[in-house]
Amino acid sequence: MRAAFRDALGSFATGVTIATTLDTAGAPVGVTASSFNSVSIDPPLVLWSLAKNSLSRDAFCSSGHFAVHVLAASQEELSNRFARSGEDKFCDVAWSKGALGSPVFVEHAALFECETRHQYEGGDHIIFVGEVKSFEARKEAPLLFHAGSYAESRPRSKGEPSHSVDIEHGQFSESFLFYLISRAHFQTSRPMRAKLREIDLSMAEYMTLTILSMDAPLSDAALTERLEDIGQTADADLLESMTQRRLILRKGEQLDLAEQGRKLFIETLAFGKAIEADLADHFSESEISEAKRILRRIIELTAAR
Repeated sequence: MRAAFRDALGSFATGVTIATTLDTAGAPVGVTASSFNSVSIDPPLVLWSLAKNSLSRDAFCSSGHFAVHVLAASQEELSNRFARSGEDKFCDVAWSKGALGSPVFVEHAALFECETRHQYEGGDHIIFVGEVKSFEARKEAPLLFHAGSYAESRPRSKGEPSHSVDIEHGQFSESFLFYLISRAHFQTSRPMRAKLREIDLSMAEYMTLTILSMDAPLSDAALTERLEDIGQTADADLLESMTQRRLILRKGEQLDLAEQGRKLFIETLAFGKAIEADLADHFSESEISEAKRILRRIIELTAAR
């Protein structure tokens, strides 16, 4: 019954927070909590709950104040740290005393500094109600918890249509997923295509070097299969040409990178990483992580079976 009830509650996605305060000796105390919620706008009241058997119970009950940090999607490790007990949670974590004395982290998606107004017993938890004395919100994607694991979310862009395709009238908008994937690939690969022309390397040759850099040595058949997965082919003439140019070499029935091929690949890799770094400057760490997760999932779902 308890497990089923917990699973049912897990269907409700919640934000992840860390509540902090000071104990009677002035030492920082903090716990991860997903029970944070608003109570009132006027006056500004919020609440969160703490297990009665928590080692931090006395500190939060007696301090008279607490700070609630809404965590950003990039702070999963910090959430895990403060969910554990019996260790120095604040070691190597950047923080300072807030306006009311509670420890305040440098990084967060939002922050609420509160005076404790009420404490209620709620089953196996204590519910703390605090009056917000100061707050701050940043443009960071929040860390979410859903069905027993972490999750991420992003707000829908203003004006983003709910439907990208109108089959009846034969129309689609620029939010059509296939169109976006195709255009993003074309535009992001444009500088690399120009670079390959400059060093006299075809896309098929470049991808051959890329695959061998990850998994060499490979047989002709294994290499061909990997290339087909990304829309490229490597026939006998191409492989022979790359061998003659000392880009790849044969080791019996296996293919591997030659020293010249490795040097050329490192040059193109550095070029590609510079492009990626420039693009990444326009996104948060959590947005990049989410984009990679979605792309991996698309690749998984569309893989040939």
